[in-house]
Amino acid sequence: MKLFVDIKWPEQPQLPNPCIIVSNHESFFDPYLVSFQPNKNICMAVRNWPFKIPFYGFFMSMAGYINVEDLEFSQIVDQARTALEEKASLMFFPEGTRSTDGKLRRFHSGPFYVSVKTGIPIVALCLSGTHNLLPKNKMLIRPSKIRGKILKPIYPLEYKDHESGHIELRNRVKENMITAIKQLNSMK
Repeated sequence: MKLFVDIKWPEQPQLPNPCIIVSNHESFFDPYLVSFQPNKNICMAVRNWPFKIPFYGFFMSMAGYINVEDLEFSQIVDQARTALEEKASLMFFPEGTRSTDGKLRRFHSGPFYVSVKTGIPIVALCLSGTHNLLPKNKMLIRPSKIRGKILKPIYPLEYKDHESGHIELRNRVKENMITAIKQLNSMK
């Protein structure tokens, strides 16, 4: 019998707690796959539309999820600091929306700015195969091999004293993710 979804998730490393987790975003299922990482107290940074879903949006607000479209940038940073002070890890999809072709898109700077300002490390979570499972703008789920990898934390200390340190950190994380995703895509 062929599996509909074949998920390979490596043994989980211990992550710094709290940390700022960033992940590529290929599919509607990606936020659910984030639950496979070891930190369980997570505050997600989310676009506006899920907050508009009755019941769902209420609980997202109660959980302290960060609405990255409705808040001013300073409010996002303040809410992120509050969550980090409460030992919650932050979860961002720095592309802002799902990729239409499975390739990494432009990264927004928010999580990297928060990392540099707070000294909290960035941990990249790389997903492969979810684009095939349910591509953006499609309604039918297809059989897929899903792979995941958590990269080593990157501590922002070396970027702290640079005016554009968060951009340098963003570029480094993205380069590491591109390499890791290529490796995941080549796995059988």
